[in-house]
Amino acid sequence: MKKNITKPKQKRLSIFSVLFLFGILLFFNSCDDEPIDELNKKINIALRSGNEITENERNEFIEYINENSLDLPQIIDSNNEINQEELTNLILSVANKRRNNTEPKIFSPNNNSENEDKNTIVSVFIENSGSMDGYVQGTTEFEAALSDLLVQLQYKYNKEKNNNQNLNINFINTKIYPSKVDEVNNFVETLEPSKAPYKVGNRSVSKLNEILEIILDSTKQNEISILTSDCIYSLDKGKDTEGALEFQKSLTKGAFLEKSKEFDFSTIVLKMNSKFDGYYYDKDNNKTRLSKKERPYYFWIIGKHNLIETFQKEINLKQLKGFENSYYLSNSQENNQPFFTVLKETNKIGNYKPTDRKAKDLKSINEIEYENGNLQFSIAIDLNNIPVDKTYLTNSESYIVPDGFIIKSIEEVDRNKIEDRDFVTVEKTTATHIITIATSNKFTLQDLKLELSNKIPAWVEESNSIDDRDVENELDKTFGLLYLVQGVSEAYTTQNPNNKSYFNINIEIKK
Repeated sequence: MKKNITKPKQKRLSIFSVLFLFGILLFFNSCDDEPIDELNKKINIALRSGNEITENERNEFIEYINENSLDLPQIIDSNNEINQEELTNLILSVANKRRNNTEPKIFSPNNNSENEDKNTIVSVFIENSGSMDGYVQGTTEFEAALSDLLVQLQYKYNKEKNNNQNLNINFINTKIYPSKVDEVNNFVETLEPSKAPYKVGNRSVSKLNEILEIILDSTKQNEISILTSDCIYSLDKGKDTEGALEFQKSLTKGAFLEKSKEFDFSTIVLKMNSKFDGYYYDKDNNKTRLSKKERPYYFWIIGKHNLIETFQKEINLKQLKGFENSYYLSNSQENNQPFFTVLKETNKIGNYKPTDRKAKDLKSINEIEYENGNLQFSIAIDLNNIPVDKTYLTNSESYIVPDGFIIKSIEEVDRNKIEDRDFVTVEKTTATHIITIATSNKFTLQDLKLELSNKIPAWVEESNSIDDRDVENELDKTFGLLYLVQGVSEAYTTQNPNNKSYFNINIEIKK
């Protein structure tokens, strides 16, 4: 009897032990799955912004994988390196599980980016006409910015030491004069109005449209061209100023349209500021002596879209000495849908509820209740990849909303200005700004269509002069600048008439 009693007990104990061990294995296996789950979450959050994985986002994934490589063997190859193909497949897998499972745009380091960098030639053109002498007299911000830019270009585009084949530095007036540069660091120190290499060519003549045509004609598909100039139109004496400026504008427009027949390209215009010590020549070619006065000048950066996109990421333009503003022009800006969601509490006036209470991102509201006739709500939105200045993004006049809506504020994400309940949501997203919108019951309830207009920024008109004969009272302005930029902008609009906005989003508002 004892044997009959004892054996079953041992059997039960054995089964219990097996189940216990099996449970432990399951526990540890579930722990092993945590890094892949976290990586999937990171990918999902990144895809919310325009259904795209940028280079920075992919680098974040790589950093996380490297930190958890032992738990992510499926993405590590036999050499203990990240298998980029498997990472791309994982991103596609996550994308396919989303509601809108269209194939995302994914940055890949294998898309010949390294070869592209090696093959990209950067040509810098320094206008050296007499009107530019004041920027290179003594030590100036112009020289500091140019030096910094050249050093960055050498580091990025000349991978091999003492190999300047991918970086060409030229002077330009009536034609191009290449400068033999052995050491970029020392080049700027040699710039003086009375000395070589600066003193070369016909420096008494400066026709901006001819300079632009020469540069555009010389720019090839594997090349980025950078012009630095005061960008002042030269007019014939005795002609009507406005009519002459309109004529110059049409020449600029024609030059850019002609180049677009070869290939699509983008243009960045930077407004810079520097001390100027020399003679200023006005529209009648009369000169005024300016002694160490602050004056604007410009960098124009021209090249194929993908080259300019890489250039913007690699070269820190906004930290150049004297940088003020920029304007990005292109005929192929992708009107990507940025990530956005309506916040439930922040800056709220009145009341509303989510139409779909299960949706992670709130894009439709209903059951509207006004408070003293007013309704107000905020939108968290990712404006990180919009190629415009921060001042443009935070200027309500840059946006278009339907009649009846007004933009109350546009601010960068700040924890102190977001309700706690909303911040829990915002911090898990790529949102960079909070836009607060208001309407009232005086207007018919309608959907909110919010659009960031693609137009010439306000700083261009504010920097424009049409009569520079009293230059000392408008030192911060450039004669004819608005006409110049309008000519380029109209060329891009002609190529792509539908490219009128950087993005537009829609929020359904129901009763």
